[in-house]
Amino acid sequence: MVGATLRDIRAAIQSLSCPDGDFEVVCGRSGIAPSAVAGLAFEDRHTAGEAAELAGSYRSALRRYDPTLPFDDPLVHEVSPTPIVPLPTTPEDEQTRFSLFCHDISGAVFESLSALGHREVESAAMETYLTLAEIVGDEADFCLTMVWSLMSEMDVRLSDAEQTEVIERAADMFPRLRTPNPVGATLRHLESVGFIDGYAARPIPSAGDAEDDGGDDADRRCWECTFGEYTLAERTGRIPTLPIAIDLLRRVPGKSVRFIDGEALSESRWRLRVHICHAGESDGLVSVDVAENRWLNDSGLSLHQD
Repeated sequence: MVGATLRDIRAAIQSLSCPDGDFEVVCGRSGIAPSAVAGLAFEDRHTAGEAAELAGSYRSALRRYDPTLPFDDPLVHEVSPTPIVPLPTTPEDEQTRFSLFCHDISGAVFESLSALGHREVESAAMETYLTLAEIVGDEADFCLTMVWSLMSEMDVRLSDAEQTEVIERAADMFPRLRTPNPVGATLRHLESVGFIDGYAARPIPSAGDAEDDGGDDADRRCWECTFGEYTLAERTGRIPTLPIAIDLLRRVPGKSVRFIDGEALSESRWRLRVHICHAGESDGLVSVDVAENRWLNDSGLSLHQD
Protein backbone atom coordinates (compact mmCIF):
# COMPACT_ATOMS: atom_id res chain seq x y z
CA MET A 1 0.00 0.00 0.00
CA VAL A 2 0.97 3.63 -0.39
CA GLY A 3 1.70 4.06 3.32
CA ALA A 4 4.50 1.50 3.31
CA THR A 5 6.01 3.05 0.17
CA LEU A 6 5.99 6.50 1.74
CA ARG A 7 7.55 5.13 4.94
CA ASP A 8 10.38 3.51 2.97
CA ILE A 9 11.11 6.74 1.09
CA ARG A 10 11.10 8.80 4.31
CA ALA A 11 13.44 6.28 5.97
CA ALA A 12 15.84 6.54 3.03
CA ILE A 13 15.85 10.34 3.25
CA GLN A 14 16.43 10.30 7.00
CA SER A 15 19.36 7.90 6.55
CA LEU A 16 21.04 10.56 4.39
CA SER A 17 20.50 13.39 6.87
CA CYS A 18 22.74 14.57 9.71
CA PRO A 19 21.86 16.97 12.54
CA ASP A 20 24.61 19.53 11.77
CA GLY A 21 24.60 19.36 7.97
CA ASP A 22 25.35 22.43 5.87
CA PHE A 23 22.75 21.86 3.13
CA GLU A 24 18.98 21.60 2.93
CA VAL A 25 16.28 21.13 0.30
CA VAL A 26 13.47 23.60 -0.36
CA CYS A 27 10.98 24.27 -3.13
CA GLY A 28 12.23 27.09 -5.30
CA ARG A 29 8.72 28.43 -5.94
CA SER A 30 7.39 28.46 -2.39
CA GLY A 31 10.58 28.61 -0.33
CA ILE A 32 9.16 25.79 1.81
CA ALA A 33 10.78 22.38 2.23
CA PRO A 34 8.79 19.47 0.79
CA SER A 35 7.28 17.51 3.67
CA ALA A 36 9.56 14.49 3.33
CA VAL A 37 12.71 16.62 3.84
CA ALA A 38 11.30 19.30 6.14
CA GLY A 39 13.53 19.99 9.13
CA LEU A 40 16.41 17.87 7.80
CA ALA A 41 19.97 18.90 6.90
CA PHE A 42 22.57 17.07 4.81
CA GLU A 43 26.34 16.87 4.93
CA ASP A 44 27.12 17.97 1.38
CA ARG A 45 25.47 19.15 -1.79
CA HIS A 46 25.57 15.71 -3.44
CA THR A 47 23.79 14.04 -0.53
CA ALA A 48 21.20 16.80 -0.44
CA GLY A 49 20.65 16.22 -4.16
CA GLU A 50 19.91 12.55 -3.48
CA ALA A 51 17.43 13.59 -0.82
CA ALA A 52 15.78 15.99 -3.27
CA GLU A 53 15.27 13.16 -5.75
CA LEU A 54 13.75 10.99 -3.04
CA ALA A 55 11.45 13.84 -2.03
CA GLY A 56 10.26 13.87 -5.63
CA SER A 57 9.61 10.13 -5.40
CA TYR A 58 7.50 10.73 -2.28
CA ARG A 59 5.26 13.10 -4.23
CA SER A 60 5.15 10.68 -7.17
CA ALA A 61 3.82 7.90 -4.94
CA LEU A 62 0.83 10.10 -4.11
CA ARG A 63 0.53 11.39 -7.67
CA ARG A 64 -0.29 7.85 -8.80
CA TYR A 65 -3.69 8.39 -7.16
CA ASP A 66 -4.08 12.12 -7.72
CA PRO A 67 -2.56 13.27 -11.02
CA THR A 68 -3.39 16.90 -10.14
CA LEU A 69 -0.82 16.93 -7.31
CA PRO A 70 1.62 19.78 -8.17
CA PHE A 71 5.27 19.08 -8.83
CA ASP A 72 7.83 20.53 -6.45
CA ASP A 73 10.79 22.53 -7.70
CA PRO A 74 13.38 21.21 -5.18
CA LEU A 75 16.53 23.27 -4.77
CA VAL A 76 19.64 22.44 -2.78
CA HIS A 77 21.22 25.34 -0.94
CA GLU A 78 23.34 26.04 2.08
CA VAL A 79 21.58 26.24 5.41
CA SER A 80 20.94 29.88 6.27
CA PRO A 81 18.99 31.71 8.97
CA THR A 82 17.48 33.78 6.16
CA PRO A 83 14.85 31.85 4.17
CA ILE A 84 14.89 32.02 0.40
CA VAL A 85 12.48 34.49 -1.13
CA PRO A 86 9.55 32.78 -2.90
CA LEU A 87 8.28 33.96 -6.25
CA PRO A 88 5.22 36.28 -6.35
CA THR A 89 1.96 34.51 -5.54
CA THR A 90 -0.57 33.78 -8.28
CA PRO A 91 -4.07 32.22 -8.07
CA GLU A 92 -2.50 28.98 -9.26
CA ASP A 93 -0.09 29.12 -6.31
CA GLU A 94 -3.04 29.43 -3.92
CA GLN A 95 -4.48 26.17 -5.24
CA THR A 96 -1.01 24.65 -5.05
CA ARG A 97 -0.69 25.52 -1.35
CA PHE A 98 -4.10 24.00 -0.69
CA SER A 99 -3.29 20.82 -2.60
CA LEU A 100 0.14 20.36 -1.02
CA PHE A 101 -1.28 20.86 2.48
CA CYS A 102 -3.91 18.18 1.84
CA HIS A 103 -1.34 15.75 0.52
CA ASP A 104 1.13 16.43 3.31
CA ILE A 105 -1.63 15.55 5.79
CA SER A 106 -2.74 12.50 3.80
CA GLY A 107 0.79 11.20 3.33
CA ALA A 108 1.57 11.46 7.05
CA VAL A 109 -1.66 9.68 7.99
CA PHE A 110 -1.09 6.91 5.44
CA GLU A 111 2.42 6.43 6.83
CA SER A 112 1.11 6.36 10.38
CA LEU A 113 -1.61 3.82 9.59
CA SER A 114 0.97 1.58 7.92
CA ALA A 115 3.48 1.87 10.77
CA LEU A 116 0.83 1.01 13.36
CA GLY A 117 -0.44 -2.00 11.43
CA HIS A 118 -3.86 -0.62 10.44
CA ARG A 119 -3.69 -2.03 6.94
CA GLU A 120 -7.46 -2.57 6.71
CA VAL A 121 -8.11 1.12 7.41
CA GLU A 122 -5.47 2.18 4.89
CA SER A 123 -7.00 -0.08 2.22
CA ALA A 124 -10.57 1.04 3.00
CA ALA A 125 -9.58 4.71 2.84
CA MET A 126 -7.95 4.24 -0.56
CA GLU A 127 -10.97 2.32 -1.87
CA THR A 128 -13.29 5.07 -0.63
CA TYR A 129 -11.11 7.71 -2.25
CA LEU A 130 -10.94 5.95 -5.62
CA THR A 131 -14.73 5.52 -5.60
CA LEU A 132 -15.38 9.16 -4.76
CA ALA A 133 -12.77 10.41 -7.24
CA GLU A 134 -14.94 8.99 -10.05
CA ILE A 135 -17.88 11.20 -9.09
CA VAL A 136 -16.19 14.39 -7.82
CA GLY A 137 -16.86 17.05 -10.42
CA ASP A 138 -13.75 19.17 -9.97
CA GLU A 139 -10.35 17.50 -10.15
CA ALA A 140 -9.02 20.17 -7.80
CA ASP A 141 -11.10 18.43 -5.11
CA PHE A 142 -9.21 15.13 -5.41
CA CYS A 143 -6.73 16.15 -2.72
CA LEU A 144 -9.49 17.05 -0.27
CA THR A 145 -11.35 13.85 -1.07
CA MET A 146 -8.29 11.88 0.01
CA VAL A 147 -8.23 13.64 3.40
CA TRP A 148 -11.98 13.09 3.82
CA SER A 149 -11.68 9.40 2.95
CA LEU A 150 -8.98 8.86 5.58
CA MET A 151 -10.97 10.71 8.22
CA SER A 152 -14.18 8.86 7.41
CA GLU A 153 -12.66 5.37 7.56
CA MET A 154 -10.70 6.11 10.74
CA ASP A 155 -13.90 7.35 12.36
CA VAL A 156 -15.76 4.08 11.81
CA ARG A 157 -12.93 1.53 12.02
CA LEU A 158 -10.68 2.72 14.85
CA SER A 159 -11.32 3.26 18.55
CA ASP A 160 -10.78 6.68 20.08
CA ALA A 161 -7.43 5.54 21.51
CA GLU A 162 -6.32 4.15 18.14
CA GLN A 163 -7.33 7.36 16.37
CA THR A 164 -5.28 9.39 18.86
CA GLU A 165 -2.23 7.17 18.35
CA VAL A 166 -2.44 7.51 14.56
CA ILE A 167 -2.83 11.30 14.58
CA GLU A 168 -0.11 11.87 17.18
CA ARG A 169 2.31 9.74 15.15
CA ALA A 170 1.39 11.62 11.96
CA ALA A 171 2.03 14.96 13.69
CA ASP A 172 5.47 13.73 14.76
CA MET A 173 6.48 13.53 11.09
CA PHE A 174 6.40 17.33 10.79
CA PRO A 175 9.03 19.70 12.24
CA ARG A 176 8.13 21.12 15.64
CA LEU A 177 6.92 24.72 15.65
CA ARG A 178 6.76 26.34 19.08
CA THR A 179 4.63 29.50 19.06
CA PRO A 180 3.27 31.72 21.85
CA ASN A 181 -0.29 31.22 20.60
CA PRO A 182 -0.43 27.73 19.05
CA VAL A 183 -4.20 27.71 18.45
CA GLY A 184 -4.13 31.05 16.67
CA ALA A 185 -1.07 29.99 14.67
CA THR A 186 -2.81 26.83 13.50
CA LEU A 187 -5.93 28.68 12.40
CA ARG A 188 -3.80 31.30 10.66
CA HIS A 189 -1.97 28.53 8.79
CA LEU A 190 -5.21 26.85 7.76
CA GLU A 191 -6.46 30.17 6.42
CA SER A 192 -3.19 30.74 4.52
CA VAL A 193 -3.62 27.44 2.63
CA GLY A 194 -7.30 28.06 1.91
CA PHE A 195 -8.76 25.53 4.34
CA ILE A 196 -10.84 28.14 6.20
CA ASP A 197 -11.89 31.72 5.48
CA GLY A 198 -11.90 33.95 8.54
CA TYR A 199 -11.38 32.86 12.13
CA ALA A 200 -11.30 33.98 15.75
CA ALA A 201 -9.72 32.32 18.78
CA ARG A 202 -10.02 33.42 22.37
CA PRO A 203 -8.98 31.77 25.65
CA ILE A 204 -11.84 31.01 28.04
CA PRO A 205 -11.77 29.69 31.62
CA SER A 206 -11.71 25.94 32.02
CA ALA A 207 -12.43 23.77 35.04
CA GLY A 208 -9.09 22.04 34.49
CA ASP A 209 -7.02 25.19 34.90
CA ALA A 210 -6.61 24.86 38.66
CA GLU A 211 -5.34 21.30 38.27
CA ASP A 212 -2.72 22.17 35.67
CA ASP A 213 0.68 22.65 37.28
CA GLY A 214 2.81 24.33 34.63
CA GLY A 215 3.11 26.15 31.33
CA ASP A 216 1.95 29.55 30.23
CA ASP A 217 -1.59 30.86 30.57
CA ALA A 218 -2.48 29.94 26.98
CA ASP A 219 -1.62 26.30 27.60
CA ARG A 220 -3.81 26.17 30.70
CA ARG A 221 -6.96 27.39 29.05
CA CYS A 222 -9.68 26.13 26.85
CA TRP A 223 -9.69 28.03 23.59
CA GLU A 224 -12.92 28.84 21.79
CA CYS A 225 -12.41 28.89 18.04
CA THR A 226 -14.79 30.02 15.33
CA PHE A 227 -14.06 29.80 11.63
CA GLY A 228 -15.87 30.05 8.32
CA GLU A 229 -16.01 28.18 5.02
CA TYR A 230 -14.29 25.10 6.42
CA THR A 231 -13.56 22.88 3.43
CA LEU A 232 -14.23 19.65 5.36
CA ALA A 233 -17.45 20.87 6.99
CA GLU A 234 -20.28 18.36 7.11
CA ARG A 235 -23.88 18.47 8.28
CA THR A 236 -23.99 14.84 9.39
CA GLY A 237 -23.65 15.41 13.13
CA ARG A 238 -19.87 15.85 13.33
CA ILE A 239 -17.09 18.22 12.33
CA PRO A 240 -13.82 16.75 11.05
CA THR A 241 -10.80 17.87 13.08
CA LEU A 242 -8.01 15.72 11.60
CA PRO A 243 -6.01 18.43 9.72
CA ILE A 244 -6.50 20.94 12.55
CA ALA A 245 -5.27 18.39 15.08
CA ILE A 246 -2.11 17.47 13.16
CA ASP A 247 -1.07 21.08 12.67
CA LEU A 248 -1.80 21.98 16.31
CA LEU A 249 -0.02 18.96 17.82
CA ARG A 250 3.25 19.89 16.12
CA ARG A 251 3.08 23.26 17.88
CA VAL A 252 2.53 21.83 21.38
CA PRO A 253 4.99 18.91 21.70
CA GLY A 254 4.55 16.83 24.83
CA LYS A 255 1.06 18.15 25.57
CA SER A 256 -2.37 16.65 25.09
CA VAL A 257 -5.05 18.25 22.94
CA ARG A 258 -8.79 17.74 23.29
CA PHE A 259 -11.38 19.03 20.84
CA ILE A 260 -14.85 19.44 22.35
CA ASP A 261 -18.22 21.19 21.93
CA GLY A 262 -18.55 21.37 18.16
CA GLU A 263 -21.39 23.57 16.94
CA ALA A 264 -22.71 24.95 13.66
CA LEU A 265 -23.22 28.71 14.04
CA SER A 266 -24.64 29.29 10.58
CA GLU A 267 -24.67 27.62 7.20
CA SER A 268 -20.96 28.31 6.78
CA ARG A 269 -19.55 29.08 10.24
CA TRP A 270 -18.46 26.65 12.95
CA ARG A 271 -17.28 26.68 16.54
CA LEU A 272 -14.98 24.34 18.47
CA ARG A 273 -13.34 24.40 21.87
CA VAL A 274 -9.78 23.20 22.22
CA HIS A 275 -8.19 22.25 25.54
CA ILE A 276 -4.39 22.00 25.70
CA CYS A 277 -2.98 20.54 28.90
CA HIS A 278 0.23 19.04 30.28
CA ALA A 279 -1.20 15.67 31.31
CA GLY A 280 -3.94 13.30 30.21
CA GLU A 281 -4.91 11.86 26.86
CA SER A 282 -5.79 13.69 23.68
CA ASP A 283 -9.29 13.28 22.29
CA GLY A 284 -11.40 14.29 19.31
CA LEU A 285 -8.43 14.34 16.92
CA VAL A 286 -10.36 12.93 13.95
CA SER A 287 -13.85 14.39 14.41
CA VAL A 288 -16.11 15.89 17.06
CA ASP A 289 -19.86 15.54 17.50
CA VAL A 290 -21.78 18.70 16.68
CA ALA A 291 -24.58 19.98 18.91
CA GLU A 292 -28.02 19.67 17.35
CA ASN A 293 -29.47 23.00 16.27
CA ARG A 294 -31.35 24.53 13.36
CA TRP A 295 -28.20 24.77 11.26
CA LEU A 296 -27.44 21.07 11.47
CA ASN A 297 -29.02 18.82 8.88
CA ASP A 298 -27.84 16.01 6.68
CA SER A 299 -27.05 17.39 3.25
CA GLY A 300 -24.62 14.67 2.28
CA LEU A 301 -20.90 14.76 1.59
CA SER A 302 -19.46 18.28 1.62
CA LEU A 303 -16.27 18.83 -0.33
CA HIS A 304 -14.36 21.92 -1.41
CA GLN A 305 -16.27 23.73 -4.11
CA ASP A 306 -15.52 26.85 -6.12
